[in-house]
Amino acid sequence: MDEMSKRSRHAIPLQTITLVVFIICALITLVLLWYMNRTSRSYDRMRVATQDYIDCQHATADLRAASDALTNHARSFLVSENPEHVLLYYSALDSGNLDEEVLANLRNYLDDERALSQLETAMQLRERLMVTEGYAMRLMLSAIGEDVSDYPQKLRSIQLLPDDRRMSADEQKEKARNLLFGSDYEASQNKIDSYINKGQDRLISGMLTEQVASSQQLQDVLSHQQMLTVGLMLCLLVQAVIIFAMVVIPLRRQINSMNREQRLSEEGASEIQFLARTYNRIYDQNQRANEKLSFEATHDALTGLLNRAAYESLCRDYGASGERHALMLIDVDLFKTVNDRYGHDVGDKVLKSVADRLSATFRREDMACRIGGDEFAVIINDVDSAFTPLLKDKFRQIAERLSQPADGLPAVTVSAGVAYSNPQDDADSLFKRADLALYKVKDGGRNSCCIIDEAGNAEILG
Repeated sequence: MDEMSKRSRHAIPLQTITLVVFIICALITLVLLWYMNRTSRSYDRMRVATQDYIDCQHATADLRAASDALTNHARSFLVSENPEHVLLYYSALDSGNLDEEVLANLRNYLDDERALSQLETAMQLRERLMVTEGYAMRLMLSAIGEDVSDYPQKLRSIQLLPDDRRMSADEQKEKARNLLFGSDYEASQNKIDSYINKGQDRLISGMLTEQVASSQQLQDVLSHQQMLTVGLMLCLLVQAVIIFAMVVIPLRRQINSMNREQRLSEEGASEIQFLARTYNRIYDQNQRANEKLSFEATHDALTGLLNRAAYESLCRDYGASGERHALMLIDVDLFKTVNDRYGHDVGDKVLKSVADRLSATFRREDMACRIGGDEFAVIINDVDSAFTPLLKDKFRQIAERLSQPADGLPAVTVSAGVAYSNPQDDADSLFKRADLALYKVKDGGRNSCCIIDEAGNAEILG
């Protein structure tokens, strides 16, 4: 006890230690503040260079994305014959991502006339493609007998050539699709991508030079600042020991838990425990929200079936794996009449009924999807043409339940096209064969199912 009292009398008071550490830290801090000011200026220079680099990438990416969006909308219309894609096309065209303002913004990042010239060339080629796309869509609208009076002025102003006006509907469709799926169109698309890539590479190369210079300057300043920071940390170490057990150790464990994306242990000082409880509450909320978002991102809100995005992802996976399967495309016949006569609420219930029939009729491992308004698809796993008799029976069950509803809904009929995959198929070719089968049914009066086997032989359900 006396020895402990003796040591206490000879010990330096905590107040003195704190005062000495404070004075030393204050001196180091003043010098550090001066270096921090220099760091801020160097950082601003690097930040501007980095932001210009990012903005340039975004601008050129937007340019490419806008071009691709126009192509996708135009081609989608020619394939699906759904006029909604025409409106989406002109909406994307009016978004401004392909006008002169894009190049004007790029001039703010770097004055490289050669790079800008290449991007201008890409935009000029894109404008030529828009003329071709507009004409092809106008020709397809004529083929399907669509009145263009309600469409944008840019489309209405397009006049068909006399020879094209005299063509039959099928000839007009064929020519329209050849315009956007032919080799000339693909070559123009490749040229646009090439010019955009070249322009982007030159712009980014110039920005990287400025970024490297500013980064070197920042590194030099930071090296001095780092030495001062080390000195400051050594002074603060004396005070840090006092709170090490209650703050540092718990925080270290919790940081490790965060890196492993786990809940935090509630330990240490009360403030640390409060933060851990708050984090855990937010963590639990985010887990629930992520599960909900994951479901909503892959499922149709109305029917609960897989949505278009999930369907396309499944098609890519099946195309890459080469597994045996069949694709069934199903349309509700004259669905617009249901909406017009009974209202959209009843129309929605009809779509739900179709979805319920698909889910109840096919196996759990088969993937039922809603890919459009009244358009459904079913990916039937691990089957070949030997499955045809059972497939016919499934279609008859679906058709019978929908044509004789027991829930007060109007009776509807459906048309279906089925194609079995073969080793040469990719997702697009399988879809086209199933779509061809569906077209045969619609052309023959609807309310039936056409099945195309692996060899390309078609059979329509009698």
